[in-house]
Amino acid sequence: MTDIVDGQSSGFWAIAIRGAIMVIAGLVALFAPIQALATLVMIGGALMIIDGALGLWGLLFGGKRTQSFWASVTRQLLAVIAGLLVVSFPVVATSIGVSTMVVIVGIISILVGALEIYVAYISRKIIREGTYWPSVLSGLAYVAFGILIMVMPLTMASIVIRLVGLLVLLYGLFQLFLAWQLRRV
Repeated sequence: MTDIVDGQSSGFWAIAIRGAIMVIAGLVALFAPIQALATLVMIGGALMIIDGALGLWGLLFGGKRTQSFWASVTRQLLAVIAGLLVVSFPVVATSIGVSTMVVIVGIISILVGALEIYVAYISRKIIREGTYWPSVLSGLAYVAFGILIMVMPLTMASIVIRLVGLLVLLYGLFQLFLAWQLRRV
């Protein structure tokens, strides 16, 4: 952003590369929404694994144990399991089917969220101030994700991916235009 403010054009190429990547991502989302969705699902699965693993690490090495310790461990393990199911989707899908996989991931996500809310509630008097509501809201996000994944059919997901792809494509084109303008300064 300093390139625009200062009038210097030395970094226009970075904006151009970012714009080109966004254009490619937008075109993939528009013309291959299932592949784009699969990529997003894999990233989401990886994030669930990281969330659960870091949660387990914090529980096991983070200090004293409370009455909600085992509920917290269960929540973190469910997050890891859900993430592993999502990441291994191609293998799992061939054996149990896509709709079954979606229901399993949705149920696990709802359980993870419910456990997060439960742990926050029973620990509210002993946890650090300012951490109760973020825990509840993150649990609600997991529950909402679980519900959405079970009720939103793949065709709706494809439509949403295409809309996002269009927005990303436009953003990338604007970035390329900006880079072209900065190159001329």
